[in-house]
Amino acid sequence: MHERRTCALCGTETVDHVVLSLPPTPCANEFVDKPKDQARYPLDLQLCPSPRCGHLQLAAVVSPSTLFDNYVYASGTSPSFVQHFSNYARRAIDLLGLDEKSFVIDIGSNDGTLLRQFVDHGVTRVHGVEPARGIAEIAESRGIPTTVAFLDPAVALDLRHRFGPADLVTANNVFAHIGDLEQATSAVRTMLGSRGVFIFEVSYLADVVEGLLFDTIYHEHVAYHTVRPLVRFFDRMGMTLFDVERVPTHGGSIRVYVASDNRVVSPRVAELVKSEEAAALFSARTYESFGERIRTQGKRLREHVASLKDDGWRLCGYGAPAKLTTLMYSFALDANDFEFIVEDSPLKRGLFTPGTHIPVVGPEKLAEVSAQRYCALVFAWNYYDNIVAGHADWSGLWLNPLTLERLDGEGS
Repeated sequence: MHERRTCALCGTETVDHVVLSLPPTPCANEFVDKPKDQARYPLDLQLCPSPRCGHLQLAAVVSPSTLFDNYVYASGTSPSFVQHFSNYARRAIDLLGLDEKSFVIDIGSNDGTLLRQFVDHGVTRVHGVEPARGIAEIAESRGIPTTVAFLDPAVALDLRHRFGPADLVTANNVFAHIGDLEQATSAVRTMLGSRGVFIFEVSYLADVVEGLLFDTIYHEHVAYHTVRPLVRFFDRMGMTLFDVERVPTHGGSIRVYVASDNRVVSPRVAELVKSEEAAALFSARTYESFGERIRTQGKRLREHVASLKDDGWRLCGYGAPAKLTTLMYSFALDANDFEFIVEDSPLKRGLFTPGTHIPVVGPEKLAEVSAQRYCALVFAWNYYDNIVAGHADWSGLWLNPLTLERLDGEGS
């Protein structure tokens, strides 16, 4: 781990500008096969003080190999996310006029779910770049050629030499994971053709603040993006941020369009910058208030959990996303509160949650305990409705830990 001292987007000194501190945690996806001591790293957020920037970033940057070499998140385990990627691919193909001769590279391609959608829509020249070997092997088994590596200039140059320029480079929920954004952006420029486009999706800080989505703050996410700093960053890198769309994934994200040449800029860009400034997203006071809202919500949830236990309910969780780790540590919850966590992804089943060491089990566990009084907190809250609908015959309670929305299961 190393501590950032300057802004990743503009280089302004940030070391003395911490605006929010959450409890230190293990790496959010560091699930273990048995309980053991795990290193904890600080979760402090720095706000760039430059009036022309205002980028928010994590102070502690954990080694990428620590975070991603044995990654246990797979995009294809969520049907709704597969559908999102299908719509995404169709939109990009139509916008850019891609066809069977076009070439698409996906950075942080995971199990190849996004590239599979391009192939299914007729764009068959695709290539992934993914550092987690196990996940990359899944992509390869699905017919998606993948380079096992972290993106850097050498990898970019090799891909350019082997396959020629890319018409489209994508990076979905990845541009927030990269410590050296200048190097990564230079690598993207190397891969793109003269009319190529870079499209990436990231969680949108405006939605994080408005929706109190604090649990999306963890060590993989070293950057918390808004549009204003990105416009100036890409301009400095010789590229044009020409459009941005808000999309609903992960509680609220933005899809950003960047060209390697000059483009007409959509009015949506200026509109979002104006709304960010109106929401005071570049003010330290906003994050002081955000911290107070987190503490208030934690108190409410702990009181709710205590009340459920007093009423004779036993507690479990549904979903073991990375954000579970931040929520557990921020709200002082652990294995004394939850007996098990149900998880749809087979990659996490049979393991224990990072630091809190709660066993992760498959959905069949719900049937085993159906005769008992269980309340399931849905830690994968972005899939709350889908999860509840998918287990309509369960007799327990459902609870959203961020909103405290509660639903009675069938027969409860």
